[in-house]
Amino acid sequence: MSENQQAFGAFLTQLRLESGHLKISTFLETVNIPFSANHYRDVEAGRKHLSLESAVELHDQLGIVPASKSSFDYYWHYFRDLLPAPVHEMLFGKGVEVKDLSAMLEVREHDSKLLRRALSLSRYEREFIVTEEIVAAFKEHFELLPLMTYLYMVDSASVAEIQAVCQQLGLAYDARTEAFLSLVAKERSTPQSPFVRHAPTLRMPRTAEALALKDRFLRHEIDRSLTKPEQSEYFNVSGSFKYSAMVTLKAAEIEEIQDRLVDLFSVIEVHNKSSGQLEDPGADPYFFGLVVSGRPEYDGRAGRSKKNSRG
Repeated sequence: MSENQQAFGAFLTQLRLESGHLKISTFLETVNIPFSANHYRDVEAGRKHLSLESAVELHDQLGIVPASKSSFDYYWHYFRDLLPAPVHEMLFGKGVEVKDLSAMLEVREHDSKLLRRALSLSRYEREFIVTEEIVAAFKEHFELLPLMTYLYMVDSASVAEIQAVCQQLGLAYDARTEAFLSLVAKERSTPQSPFVRHAPTLRMPRTAEALALKDRFLRHEIDRSLTKPEQSEYFNVSGSFKYSAMVTLKAAEIEEIQDRLVDLFSVIEVHNKSSGQLEDPGADPYFFGLVVSGRPEYDGRAGRSKKNSRG
């Protein structure tokens, strides 16, 4: 495969969304795909690639007209994942060329909207939403949360893997640990069976208790982050990148920042929901937190005399 291994999956995602289907499940109800639904999800997520025979069959089942521009785009993206960039460009050309800044921004805006729409609903397809009972257990055994975090970063976790995390954190692996993990893992057949997560993502409900627990988690992870060596420009798994400042912002600037944050969070969310997480080569666990908080209590402009205020 080439260095750009998700071009075809991105094309399929865009094709699905433009057909009016935000969820893969509803889309597949309308298409007689020549393989399993899980395999299609893997292809759209960029985890797997189709054989040429399967790609041709999917092309026909999607109702794409042969020799049309859509057909060309379909195979342009399919082979983009398979061929080195210079060879692909020699055979297929550059595809859609953007000639000026306004057009580039228009394309980027379109892609962002598609990504945001996909994110807004796809997050509910493959996640395990915890119960109030589990929230209470998280609160009672707060120090064990990193074990749950590791479990939900991998497909399954062996007893030895959980023991390794316990050792790194100074925790004991015992009956309490097993009982805690059993709340968020599938049923195990033996004490040596691996722990298997319910879904790629665990999500907390938006109850008062759960939100308070998330705040406690944020404070705890920030405190842990501040004890690690500082990475001043580029972050890596051995330290913490830190940035903090008191700033003034206008409405237009806030809107621009929020727009960029949506794009940033989309990249992170899509990776965590559509890929193998720590099963992916080169992946490492990070705490990623962002807090933007208003400080009207720091503003003294109300105390200015009218003659000194700016018009």
